[in-house]
Order: sequence, then C-alpha cells, then structure tokens
Amino acid sequence: MTDEGGIKEHFHDQRAKRYDETVRKVIPGYETLHAMAQFLLEGILKPDAHLLIVGCGTGEEIERLASHHPGWRFTGIDPSQAMLDQARERLESKNLLKRCELLCTKAESLDPALRFDAATCLLVMHFLPDDGAKAGLLSAIASHLKPEAPLLLADLHGASDTDRFARLLAAWTRWQLAHGVDPVEVEKGLKHVARDVHFVPETRLFKLLHQAGFGSVEHFHQAFLFGGWLALKDKPG
Repeated sequence: MTDEGGIKEHFHDQRAKRYDETVRKVIPGYETLHAMAQFLLEGILKPDAHLLIVGCGTGEEIERLASHHPGWRFTGIDPSQAMLDQARERLESKNLLKRCELLCTKAESLDPALRFDAATCLLVMHFLPDDGAKAGLLSAIASHLKPEAPLLLADLHGASDTDRFARLLAAWTRWQLAHGVDPVEVEKGLKHVARDVHFVPETRLFKLLHQAGFGSVEHFHQAFLFGGWLALKDKPG
C-alpha cells in the first residue's frame, strides 16, 4: 500500500498505548459502530467462522467478536507492530489469544491460499490515497474471501469541496470539544485529518467495491463524516 509507511509512523509506540482512550473521545459512535458490526456479522456467519480483521489495531474488534462468539477464529493484520503488541497483550489478558493469529503485514502479502468467511476493515482505508492503493486493498481483501462472504468497511468519507462536508466537519469539531477533548488536541487532530486522510465520496467507494468484486453494498452507519458499509463478495461466474 502506498501509505503503509505513514500508517506505521502515525501509530508509533506511545500513540498505540493511548489509542483506545483517545479514539472513544474523538470518533462519534465508535462503540455503536463496533456493536453494529457484531450484530450484522452474527446474522450471517456460522458458529465456526474464520474472520480476517484488516487493520486490527489494539484488538477492539477481535475482543468484542471473540467474546460473544466462542467458535469464531481470527486472523488480525496491521502494519504497526506497536498496535499489534497492544492487541496481543489485550487478547491474552482476556484468554482470547488462542483463537487468534496476529500478523504484522498487509492484505496483499497474505498467503494466496487463505480464504475467510468474513472480513472487517474499520477506519483503515481512508488513510490510503485513491491512486490505486484503495482499490488494491479492496481487491486483496476480496481475493481472500469465500463467495458471498461479507466485508464490513468503515471510513471517513465525503466530497471535501462541498458545503455538506464543511458543515459536518464543523459539527464534528464542536462534538469533540463538547466531549472534553483538549482544544489543542482537536486542532492537532484536524491537521492530521487534513494531511493524512484521503477523502472520497460514497459514490466512489461504491465503485471501488464493485470493481473489487463486491456486488451488493449497503450503507448501515453514519456519524458526521464517518460511514459504514456492508458489502458481499460476488458469487463465482
């Protein structure tokens, strides 16, 4: 991925350690997004499903899903070793690590023979530019999914030159301040978003998903500029 180095740099050791505390203050609907992902997947998957967690970070998704589904197995991948170290410690403390494989890699580098029953890619792809990197990630994920398997995708998105985008960005800024985020940190966060997040409108996301081999795409979550989508891989032929 073009931006993998940037992701590694952003999620360094100290940032990884405080990520879980910070993200809940900064991202509206963070807990709700993960809860919705759980309930969507459990309505589709079998009790012995094997899930690919792309950008597994500190293990939030895996802990939630594994705690509620004792038969599910997980392969979590992330380009940041610091984040994976936090995930490993977290999952081991919950006695969940035995059902998990955590790899410091990217989807394109996985064993080509691996096939999963589902994948999640939450708050990851918006860090990749739309120069082939977004398309490459989605195609790699699709190549490792069984036919009709679900992908749950969540990202910042939108047409950044529109009044709607400006209005939602301003509302998100006020939301952070109202929830106790230090104004200095809010300003730093907005600079990070302007510098490191590559926004595309939802229509472009749909096109990228369809081109990667996902025929059915449904929007299930929205919180200011954050959106969530359920996509199903096409049947063969």
